[in-house]
Amino acid sequence: MAGAAAADVAVVGVVDSHDDAVGESLGGRIRRLRLARGLTQQQVVGSRYTRAYLGAVESGARMPSPEALAHFADRLGLAVDDLRHGRPANAAAQLAAEQAAARRDLSAGRLDAAERALTGIRRRAERYRLSELAGWAGYHLAEAQLHRGRTEDAAARYDELAGDLPDDSPALRAAVLARQAYCLLVAGDAPRAVAILEGGLRVLRAAPPVDADAELRLTNALMYTFLELSWRERARRLEREVAPLLTRATNREWVAQFHAVAGQLRRDGELDEADRHLREAVRRYTELGLTREIGLCHWARGYVLLRAGRPGEAGTQLRRARETLGDVGAVLDHAGATLELAEARRREGALDEAAELAEEAAGAATASDHREIMAEADRVRGLVRAAQGDGEQARRLLLRAVDRYERAGLMGDVVITCHHLAELLLARAERDEAAAVLRRGLRAAERLS
Repeated sequence: MAGAAAADVAVVGVVDSHDDAVGESLGGRIRRLRLARGLTQQQVVGSRYTRAYLGAVESGARMPSPEALAHFADRLGLAVDDLRHGRPANAAAQLAAEQAAARRDLSAGRLDAAERALTGIRRRAERYRLSELAGWAGYHLAEAQLHRGRTEDAAARYDELAGDLPDDSPALRAAVLARQAYCLLVAGDAPRAVAILEGGLRVLRAAPPVDADAELRLTNALMYTFLELSWRERARRLEREVAPLLTRATNREWVAQFHAVAGQLRRDGELDEADRHLREAVRRYTELGLTREIGLCHWARGYVLLRAGRPGEAGTQLRRARETLGDVGAVLDHAGATLELAEARRREGALDEAAELAEEAAGAATASDHREIMAEADRVRGLVRAAQGDGEQARRLLLRAVDRYERAGLMGDVVITCHHLAELLLARAERDEAAAVLRRGLRAAERLS
């Protein structure tokens, strides 16, 4: 790691050494570069142009034609856009390397360092007219806000980015759209999240050739959203549709993301397949040095095991996820893994620990206004209270969970929670109330299908 850090510092130094020259005139830049290479005016113009013409360009008296500029760039050993915009010859590659390092810092929870680096990258990319790199830096700055649990701030940044994206950057546009949808999901607007993802895919696919990375990113996001909505079969259909893209996609993080989501889609009898996908995701994230994403894979493994009726094994994975996500400061992810662990402990009968974990998750969710986690925390706490014999408090919490799930459009969770609430009411001999809750669950099930 020390060697990698030293290399990153060296990259910054190389790019920064050119900053003072960026504001110069085009003619002044041509003269400076010519002299730095020890070339005469005659050597630069060759037989195609006159020394007088180059002298007029260097003095600012004339602007070179596109053909002349391309000729001068070739003689100076530069790409024409590098000469035009005053870029170092390898600026794009160097800034991309810096951005990859900042991405690793972000995933490891070194947020202040990542934000400082990304701010500098965006500034230089804008100065060098590298609009896509500038856009990616802005995207990752928004990611830092999401990492901190500041969902509204992140959403505002994604919205701002969406209005100013370069036309020739479909992968960046897909990444921003996917995050806009995720912020809507967090805010309790699942239907709108689905609508913008499906709309984005339609637009992308309507204008071939379709960028494989962009299609993969949007499909991953839609698969995940369908999973949250309990639309498992629809998610599996999407998985089958997008699987052929994996051999064409170049974004390794998004290929890993596909495997992480696909692993969560497996049912009780498909644990081996879930393991295969999640191991592949961890392998790829490890190669990329993405710590937070490895923690998410442990959470996903715990999620699958818990739904397979294996809470003890799930708890082992969820504790590991909770530790990793806590270490990197991923606020919402840590809250989600904590809440999943609370449910695992509840199923094992560790009610006091389950209640404590659920309270912790509820506090983080409330601070970030994460509607789904708030609802889930109510459900877990309600079930704990029911097991402890506090029927009235259990009823209040479960009813609030139903309300919150319904407002968020998460009908599968409405059905499950109504079932739990009806059982509680029947145990209290409140048959009419139980019947009303079951009817509510049935209406939710009809909307789910």
